[in-house]
Amino acid sequence: MRWKALFWLGVYVAIYLASFINIKLSGFWGFVSTLLGVMLFIYAFALAGVAGRTLKYYAHKVRGQSFIPDKFTALGIYSCMRHPMHLGIGLLPLSLALIFGNVGAILASGWGLAAAFWFILVIEEPEVIESFKDDYIEYLKTTPAISFKPRCLSKGIKLLIKSNPKEPTQENSKVEVTGFEAKYYDRLMDIITFGWYPKFILKAIEAIGIKQGDKIIDFGAGTGRNALLMQNYIGKDGKITGVEIGKEMQEQFLAKTKEHKNIELLDKSIIEDFEEKGTYDKAFISFVLHGFTQENREKIINNAYNLLNENGEFAILDYNEFNVDKAPLYMQFAMRKVECPLAEDFVNRDLKKMLKEAGFKEFKEELFFKGYLRLLVAKK
Repeated sequence: MRWKALFWLGVYVAIYLASFINIKLSGFWGFVSTLLGVMLFIYAFALAGVAGRTLKYYAHKVRGQSFIPDKFTALGIYSCMRHPMHLGIGLLPLSLALIFGNVGAILASGWGLAAAFWFILVIEEPEVIESFKDDYIEYLKTTPAISFKPRCLSKGIKLLIKSNPKEPTQENSKVEVTGFEAKYYDRLMDIITFGWYPKFILKAIEAIGIKQGDKIIDFGAGTGRNALLMQNYIGKDGKITGVEIGKEMQEQFLAKTKEHKNIELLDKSIIEDFEEKGTYDKAFISFVLHGFTQENREKIINNAYNLLNENGEFAILDYNEFNVDKAPLYMQFAMRKVECPLAEDFVNRDLKKMLKEAGFKEFKEELFFKGYLRLLVAKK
């Protein structure tokens, strides 16, 4: 095992030393090299990552018990190539050499990739045959060592999206944001959505129909960003009450809204009972409801109903209902790998039916992001 590690180390050291040859691509060819390098880096990184996670989930008799695979698998990305992880790792140095346009490193990376595959096919693969015998021998006959077909990576990603499911419980919800993510929540949302999120929130709040003098309760008020946007519509006679339990979020809410006397904060969970009844003209909740179990969602909806005055409105900005299996790949990934398991449970529910059961009567809605996001306003 140690001498194998030394072989790989030697390949990388040789590439590193070759990078000191001071010949660099510039001008048009430098631009082309950098562009190809970036594209290759993304592909190689994805390839290695998908292959590694596939082995983690499907190549162990007991998940997490061992690092080296002890179970044969030809699922996902391994159904169309035998060595996707090695290909990804082998392409990474070449991609970096292309990004920097270093001719010596580019040439050395190419030879290093060839040496690596010689090592895999001549040294490592016989050991794999010994471990998995007939299964791997049949696999050799039908599956190439490597493949650059995009569908290989696509098949691997699709498999992973459906892997490692968790039960939708409140304990594995991500509704309460803490730590680094909480401290820089607004900035992170702006960055990962390329500036789309604040414009989207502003448009959604405009669509609620807030009037001068409205009294609004904001469930899961977060950093106060939404409260500040709504404050522009309520005038001096209006009032906004934020409800937030996360301490880091509370600190940001208070810091952002301290200049506004008509914005207050309640340190309270939105699934707890509220003493006030019929106090507010509008209740608002933004991308929070999906992070609760169905039982707790019903408590939140009932709280909103009880807190609203006659003809008051409950505005819910969240995911629309849709079939995750039939959604585009990026939405499947978002729902099953980024969001908590409760999110997929939420999009399979009939939200209007839930609101009707609580006593709400009239509805209006506005769809966003190809219909996957929705502002639903329910009237009491």
